[in-house]
Amino acid sequence: MRPWIAIPCDTVAREGRPTVLGANEPYVRSVQRAGGRVLLVPPGDVEAARELFGYANGLLLTGGPDVDPARYGQPNTKSVGVDAERDDVDFELLRAACDAGKPVFGICRGQQVINVALGGSLYQDVPTEHPSEVTHRTPSNLGRTHLAHAIKLRRGTRLATIVGDLYIDVNSFHHQAVSDVAPGLKVTATSPDGLVEGLESDDGQILAVQCHPEELTESTTWAAALFEDFISRASR
Repeated sequence: MRPWIAIPCDTVAREGRPTVLGANEPYVRSVQRAGGRVLLVPPGDVEAARELFGYANGLLLTGGPDVDPARYGQPNTKSVGVDAERDDVDFELLRAACDAGKPVFGICRGQQVINVALGGSLYQDVPTEHPSEVTHRTPSNLGRTHLAHAIKLRRGTRLATIVGDLYIDVNSFHHQAVSDVAPGLKVTATSPDGLVEGLESDDGQILAVQCHPEELTESTTWAAALFEDFISRASR
C-alpha cells in the first residue's frame, strides 16, 4: 500500500500577487520517492483539517515560521513570522496523530512543534540564548544542500538505527531550537555545542530532526533512509 502522508501548508505572501498556500517541493518529492502519497492540509479550518487527516496514514510536520512562544508560556521576545493558523493546524494534527497511533516525522519547525505540544520549550533565538561557534543558520548563498556541521547520534536510538552511523554531517537553517525537552521524548542527536538535533518518543511513533533531510535525499543515503522508514511505518 502507498500510504497517504498529511503535510500542513505554509502561507506565503508575495508582493503584488495572491497569497500562496502550499509546501516546499522537496518535502513532497521526498515523500513520493520513498513511496508515499501527499495530502496537503490548508490552514484556516482546524475541524476540517482533523477530519481530512482521518484519511491519512502519517503526519509530516515541516519547517516554517516560528512557533508562538505563548504556547510554551513565554512572551514573544525574538520569535518572528508567527502564524497562528499554521500553529493551530500543526498542533491539532499532532494531537490527532497521537490519538490514532499514526507515525509522525518532524523536521526543523516540526521538531519544535512536537516538543512544545508535549510540554517542552524552545530557544527563541539560538545565537543569543545558546551562543556558540557552530553555524546553525547557513547563509542563503551557500544553498540548501550545504553541510554546515556534524551531529552525534545516540547509540541505540531509532534514529541511529535508521541512519546506520553515529556521526553525520547535516545542513542547518534555523534560529530556534529545543530548550527544555518534553516529557515522553528523548534526545537522539546533538550538535558539537550540545544543541538538540533529534528527538523521538519511547514508543517509536514520533521521530524528529532539526536539520532538513528533505533537501538531501538525492545526495545522502541517511536522508533518504529517514523518509523510507517513515513511509514504511505509515504503510503499516
